[in-house]
Amino acid sequence: GSVIVVSYILPLLITRERETASWAIDWNLDSVLARRASAGRAEGKRVLWIGCPGVAVAEADRASLTEALVHYSAVPVFLEPETQKVFYTDFCRAFLWPVFHNVIKAGAYSHSAWRAYCTVNRQFADKVVEVYEPSDLIWAHDYHLLLLPSYTLRHLRTACVGLFLHTPFPSSEIFRTIPVRDELLRGMLNADVLGFHLFEYGRHFLTCCKRQMGLDLTEEQIGGSERHALPADARDKPSGVGGADGDIFLTVRDHERTVVVVISHAGIEPGVLENVEASAFATPSSLLLASPAGGNLSPLTLSPLVPRRGSS
Repeated sequence: GSVIVVSYILPLLITRERETASWAIDWNLDSVLARRASAGRAEGKRVLWIGCPGVAVAEADRASLTEALVHYSAVPVFLEPETQKVFYTDFCRAFLWPVFHNVIKAGAYSHSAWRAYCTVNRQFADKVVEVYEPSDLIWAHDYHLLLLPSYTLRHLRTACVGLFLHTPFPSSEIFRTIPVRDELLRGMLNADVLGFHLFEYGRHFLTCCKRQMGLDLTEEQIGGSERHALPADARDKPSGVGGADGDIFLTVRDHERTVVVVISHAGIEPGVLENVEASAFATPSSLLLASPAGGNLSPLTLSPLVPRRGSS
């Protein structure tokens, strides 16, 4: 099956040629997701992208852009301008972003913005359902799409859904100030796998599940043909630590569902760096910085954090 990668904005640079009125499309090299896509293609994996185009597209031009994106295995989601503004500016950036960074802003929440957030997540889920085929893996990204697992599983009961959060996750004391905290937790818990950058963020999420929803937290050893709860003396190990029969993962028991929590630290991947070095855009001066001491060369990158993360 394919991997369906769902992000708010497609990892593509899309412009309209003035003279020919055709679409100029290329991968956004500042996007981590785009770099991983190139690695996936090299390994023979089929990746299907779903997301907004990142540029304003008139309704009359949507069909032509959709056709042009087929070459990139990308499926666009077109949002109404006002809905997109309220969703992104009023809810995601003005409300969720500060809270997830442990900052409480009085009066930042509005019910109309929450409705827009639900509407957009439902539209993304509808697009996933439209292109999904049995055995596909759905991989959603970031705080824009926390409700996507719930809306998707309403139609695809057996689909395998992963959700990776590229932001911090707040402490339970901060998270409990969100008026729709239960809805957000329920949305996330409908994923089969939840990913966080740091163990601290995963621990905050697990604490919220325990304190606010009374769910059971366990560690399980997953590998080979066995999957079982671990004894108490293994509970100090972080998620993803290798064991004798497999890897140890933190899990949340939500009724009959088991949600696996994994920790994936951000770092430099040699394969991705080699692809950049071999690209036509790379020059020795942009990739390497000479050390004044011994003349050794070391990698250097100067890029804004949000574009590098691939999900602004």
